[in-house]
Amino acid sequence: MGLPGIQMWTWTLCVLSWMCVGQVVAGPQYLVAIPAVLEAGAETKLCASLLQPNETLDMTVTLMSQKQHITLLQKTTKAEFHSCVQFQVPLVLNQVVQKLEVELRGDNFYSKEVRKVMIKVYQPMTFVQTDKPIYLPGQTVHFRVVTLDTKLRPARQLVSV
Repeated sequence: MGLPGIQMWTWTLCVLSWMCVGQVVAGPQYLVAIPAVLEAGAETKLCASLLQPNETLDMTVTLMSQKQHITLLQKTTKAEFHSCVQFQVPLVLNQVVQKLEVELRGDNFYSKEVRKVMIKVYQPMTFVQTDKPIYLPGQTVHFRVVTLDTKLRPARQLVSV
């Protein structure tokens, strides 16, 4: 999976209604891309594409847990589109698996796909650095302590001395 504190760039691709090569494609084609592992409380991006719509279609992308449903994207269109949206990942206390539902609905076309995504809690990492690798007896040790978040920015933590 990866080390704690390192953002995962693994992407889950939901390729929906995709026909085999060599066949005539009659209906709409669509794709939704979202990271497979989401950082709890962070802002992340979801991208959706719709190709060859033959009627007005409603696309809805929903992140679902047992307690709540969050609509990430809702679009009604008759034209092709590619759209990316930023959204806030729900804040959870422990690692959880939620469902991502993609529904495409029209008068003559209906498709619904459900995939799983993991929401993971990442803790800031603390690094301790000394001014030199080896000290002789009696020398003063100088060091610095830095706490970084998952994007390698200084974490906002209060330090009491």
